[in-house]
Amino acid sequence: MRIKKFTGATAKEAVEKMRQEFGEEAVVLNTRRVTKGGVLGIGNEEYVEVTAAYDESPMRVQPRVQQSRPQQSPSAGEDVLGSLRQLASKFEEKRKADASAKRPPVTIAQAVSSVESDALKQELSEVKNALGEIAQHIKHSKMPVLSEALKNVYTTLTDNEVEEDVALEIVQTCNNKLGGSASQNQFAVDNIAYSSIARRFTEAPARRLGRKGYVVALVGPTGVGKTTTVAKLASISKLVKGENVALITADTYRIGAIDQLKTFADIASIPLSVVYTPDEMIAAIRKYSNCDTIYIDTVGRSQRKPDKIIELGRFIDAADPNEVHLVLSANFSASTVLDVYRKFKGLKPNRLLITKTDEAVSLGMLLSLARSSNIPFSFITNGQSVPDDIEPASGEMLAKMIYPVGSSRDKAGVEANA
Repeated sequence: MRIKKFTGATAKEAVEKMRQEFGEEAVVLNTRRVTKGGVLGIGNEEYVEVTAAYDESPMRVQPRVQQSRPQQSPSAGEDVLGSLRQLASKFEEKRKADASAKRPPVTIAQAVSSVESDALKQELSEVKNALGEIAQHIKHSKMPVLSEALKNVYTTLTDNEVEEDVALEIVQTCNNKLGGSASQNQFAVDNIAYSSIARRFTEAPARRLGRKGYVVALVGPTGVGKTTTVAKLASISKLVKGENVALITADTYRIGAIDQLKTFADIASIPLSVVYTPDEMIAAIRKYSNCDTIYIDTVGRSQRKPDKIIELGRFIDAADPNEVHLVLSANFSASTVLDVYRKFKGLKPNRLLITKTDEAVSLGMLLSLARSSNIPFSFITNGQSVPDDIEPASGEMLAKMIYPVGSSRDKAGVEANA
């Protein structure tokens, strides 16, 4: 038995290739769409891949050359459509037969059962509503003397997955700054809450250009988008700032990671070195010492494998970077993001970079991260496009994502009191 894959722009083209090589007795095992080419999601092309099998036993006639046929057999796509039409016809016939059939009369027992079922559904609905009211009462019982406006702040924050103690701190700040009748004003309360959130984030300082051999390394768990982010940062440095940049990758474990970055480096005309040991990292840093900025992509490591993080730390020590960005996904929960930070803290990150904000349902966990780490935020990314979909992080930007109510208001005259 011989098995081979054939590709074509369409299913018909792939099947024709199969027939030309295997003949009419070949069997199609699987058909699927595949993507080839492209770099970091750019320039991908779709093909149809057909997996076929052919029996090469001695009983068969060799060679397998396609003979002329008086009639062209239908393509795989036409066969599928024909089968679907037949199946649809059978379902339609069954539907008509069911509709024309007389339904049996409903018995008294069935009627009673139906009434009992409706009553049970009603009771469950009432219990659900009661539990919701109890939950709200428990939530607001922590601040019984506060105004409704302040309670609304607390509810909005906790609904956006801000930890309860952090939400209470922000509410208390609002109450202390306003107090009295002013705390009844939702407009004023929202603005104070928004400003209080923004001040909790430290922004990464702007870097002075002109220094040679400035090293920027990205570290973090698997799947957070480090390679794509490195490509974005390198593109901006070269195309926007006009810097002479270089790339180093130590991500030698992930399949295709090196090829992905190599292709990008070729397109952007950026030199790239692949390192497998800390000593090779030192050599690569020296090689690019005359460049303005050297960007380092590292292999992703799970926070649950401390030995692997220690191994990664040897590469970071060898690079001796000026900036170490801990890359975290906005999809992480508060508990996960804090666990990752604690486990990667030994690598001495001095920047926090948040990716995939466009995919996150809420970003309340960033307040917990800011409080626990006291590390400045550098960038946020909100898509896969290179070099777009990345921007410097700011307190106001992050506050807007967490508490959009206050950011949409006119804060003139209110922030002055914050």
